[in-house]
This record gives sequence, C-alpha cells and structure tokens, in this order.
Amino acid sequence: MTSLLGTRMPSAPAGPVTHAHYRREPYVRCRTGNGTVDGKAVAWTRTEVLLHWIDDDGQAHNRWTPASTVRRIARDDSAWRDPYDDFRFYYQSSPAAA
Repeated sequence: MTSLLGTRMPSAPAGPVTHAHYRREPYVRCRTGNGTVDGKAVAWTRTEVLLHWIDDDGQAHNRWTPASTVRRIARDDSAWRDPYDDFRFYYQSSPAAA
C-alpha cells in the first residue's frame, strides 16, 4: 500500500481547509491506479482530501489526493482501523434503542 498514492507529501492546498474532529475522522476508501487504500480523511478542501493510513509494515502515511477518488465508508467496511479510535463515536446508539 505504501506506493499506491505516489509521493505527494502533505502541503497546504489552495482554498480553505476543513479538519475533522480529533479521533472522529471519517473512514474513507481511495481509488488508485493500483487498487484502493482505506484510511481516514483528516482534512479536506473542495477538491482534495488529506488521507491518513498505516500500511502493513506499520508505517504511517498522509497524502493529499483528489476528492473525486475518495468516498466515505463505514468503519466496519474499512480494511484498516485506527487502533486509537474513539470507537463509540462510530457506533452511537439510536434514541429508539435506548
């Protein structure tokens, strides 16, 4: 997974950047030329998403990628899960179940 998104390192993109709440970043799947990468969207603009994931070797990655290649997915659908999740955020109980 390391080279799937190329080598573009995080840098300030053009336009205003929105950041997700700490430990509540949405899970996303990014399409690449070689497959897909599951990770978290830690920041975004109208045209780009800062994708965070950890590869099979335990190396953390942060890459800006075009927003058109990214879609939100459920935590349970992700091939990678952040070990530091506030997992209760992703499994909020519905008021009807209480």
